[in-house]
Amino acid sequence: MLFLTPEQHELQQRVKAVVREKIAPIARRIEATPEFPQDAYQALAGEKLFCLSMPKEYGGVEGDATSLALMVETIATASPSSALMVFVTNAVLRTIAITGTREQKKRLFAELKSGDVPLGFCLTEPDYGSDAASLQTKAEPTEGGYLLTGSKVYITIGPHGRYYLVFARTGPGPRAAGISAFLMDRHAEGVTFVPPEKKMGLHGSVTSQMFMDKVFVPENMRLWPEGEGWRVLADVSNPMRVWGAASLALGTAQGVLNDCLEYATKNRLFSEQGIAFVLADMEMNIEACRSLNYRVCRLVEDHRSSARQVESMVSMAKCFAADTAMKVADMAYNVLGNEMARAENASAQLFRAAKGIQIFDGSNQIQRLIVARNLAAKGRELV
Repeated sequence: MLFLTPEQHELQQRVKAVVREKIAPIARRIEATPEFPQDAYQALAGEKLFCLSMPKEYGGVEGDATSLALMVETIATASPSSALMVFVTNAVLRTIAITGTREQKKRLFAELKSGDVPLGFCLTEPDYGSDAASLQTKAEPTEGGYLLTGSKVYITIGPHGRYYLVFARTGPGPRAAGISAFLMDRHAEGVTFVPPEKKMGLHGSVTSQMFMDKVFVPENMRLWPEGEGWRVLADVSNPMRVWGAASLALGTAQGVLNDCLEYATKNRLFSEQGIAFVLADMEMNIEACRSLNYRVCRLVEDHRSSARQVESMVSMAKCFAADTAMKVADMAYNVLGNEMARAENASAQLFRAAKGIQIFDGSNQIQRLIVARNLAAKGRELV
């Protein structure tokens, strides 16, 4: 059981209503179709969910990590693709809120506070995924700004964003040294996208590769000083995994359980212990995941824990939630039987989404590596 503030409870109920009335009825089509879900986008934008993380000072709600996690989890129970779209935009907004100058925030949020402007995040490159510190996209200084040249892959929302948070190399130096963060205009000359990737799941989350050929980005669209891009990523973006991928996975797992409960009830399967015990195991795994996830949300917001502890706990939340979603989705076969063979089956779609969540936003193997590395440091302190 979650102990929510009145504001968080109101948000949760509002998101549940829009999911029930507008997202769930079209969710199977969204998850099966590799197209930008314009109808879902409009429904969620109408509730101002795309600007939940924007500061109140600039016309937003300034939702905390718990509020953002509630939103992402609730949407994901019906459509993980739609939840991913909302998460990415809020992640970029929150990055601007933390790293932007007062002038940048005043200028950008004036345009973005309408709540209907999708934003994209560009880090991964064709040759560099988990090893993001080795990225090769260049940002060459020029009069009034920079010229960006390179390529980014697996960009959520593809070409449908207004601005993209792009990480590029502005100077020499090993790995993370010399990386800077920029906000790039989608309509700038030299930006091109290829057709969306064909993926195993999360089809409604359009994913594309982007090419930049000497794309001009004004100096006032750089976040933090030159060479501080890795800090933007490590100190600001990484903690968002708890209300991003972790909450997406939690909602996906809950969506599978909801589907199985409906099927078991309609077909009177609760009298079968083999089915009832599977459902009980699903519930226990999901509640354990939920407890960890919202504990980490509070830890991220209270700013009293060390950077190492936050990093480890966020990695644990993401890894555990994604593995839980995969485990619960796999268990659904024991309840639904051959229904899971249907491509349009809700749990089958969520099964494929769960596997995707194990891979993106820092693979689960990388999250284990982070936890192990920090444990080793802790062990050395004890010796």
